[in-house]
Amino acid sequence: MRLSILKYALAVIILCLYGDSEIRGAAADGGDKKIPVIYCTDLFHPHDDPDDHFDIACLYAIPEIDIKAVILDQGKKQQKKPGAIPVEQLNYITGKNVPSYIGLAEKLKSPGDKGLNEAAEYQAGVEQIIRILKESAEPVVIIAVGSLRDVAAAYNREPELMRKKTGKLYIFIGEASNNEFVEWNVNLDVNAYRCVMQSDLPVYWVPCFDGGVWHNKGRASFWKARHADLLKDVSVRVMNYFIYALARKGPELKIKYLDAEADSKEKKKVLAGVRNLWCTAVFGDAAGRKIVKRGDKYISIPKDMSKDSDKGIKLFTFEDVSVTINEKGNTIDKPESAHKVKCFRIVDNDIYAEAMTSVTADMLSHLGRQQH
Repeated sequence: MRLSILKYALAVIILCLYGDSEIRGAAADGGDKKIPVIYCTDLFHPHDDPDDHFDIACLYAIPEIDIKAVILDQGKKQQKKPGAIPVEQLNYITGKNVPSYIGLAEKLKSPGDKGLNEAAEYQAGVEQIIRILKESAEPVVIIAVGSLRDVAAAYNREPELMRKKTGKLYIFIGEASNNEFVEWNVNLDVNAYRCVMQSDLPVYWVPCFDGGVWHNKGRASFWKARHADLLKDVSVRVMNYFIYALARKGPELKIKYLDAEADSKEKKKVLAGVRNLWCTAVFGDAAGRKIVKRGDKYISIPKDMSKDSDKGIKLFTFEDVSVTINEKGNTIDKPESAHKVKCFRIVDNDIYAEAMTSVTADMLSHLGRQQH
């Protein structure tokens, strides 16, 4: 009890001396417990879609989250376009030592496929999911961006373990309402998607679209943001991380490039861009964060760091929905007796894109600053 009082007093002193932004990092870093997370992603370098670089950067920027491993989706493709490169860069920027592992290479042959027929070089992703869950003293949050292949195979191999040790399973995939449209991530592995959506795991489903490609009627997380808004306050290293990714620089420069002076022409080109986003500001939910408005900014903070003057904002929520997925990967609504998952829903559509962009920008502005 005395230790807790001392920590609280220290946090108050830090707030008085340094202000809001510093205490968010200091208080979170100084906490006794962090939330263990396994992150599965179709992150590549050179990129397929650089939204993945923004996503993982924001995950690294949340101090309350302890990333146990990054599972790199689509193993065969990872060998040609290694997502391990941006992981190494973010480890360097933040001083962390997050390991990455290549996942299964081929689509699952059925919703019950364990992926055991694949070569040993592609088994590390599934094996590490299982190992981390077995060794963890508490439930682990799993976040999957891309296909759900490694998560599904881990569930098929160790269903009881997955049920017992999965805290929440966030999946960014699918279409919320258009039964004729099959979204990109679903096409990566339809059987993996069907497996997870039909499982009894604690699924927090975040559809990519609602009403067809590039549409969002309120059940999807999709929004657009300008790079100039997202990156306006980032450090030189973080700016170079994004320049390196977007310009598809060679692997030999992966660390050296981060400490160079930012190329003004490359920076101008990057800041002129626009990004489609789905995940970044949603990640705070996995850490139990709350969104507040301070001045003209929306920020995501630990719940115990809010002030009396904060205006709490509920941008989105998760609600029970009854769904099933057909063999093509289409979402089909079912009666109340059907399987239920928690589904994302926008609460305040009028400010959604602006606020999600502001929260993302604030996260990125703190990336690496706690360590350097």
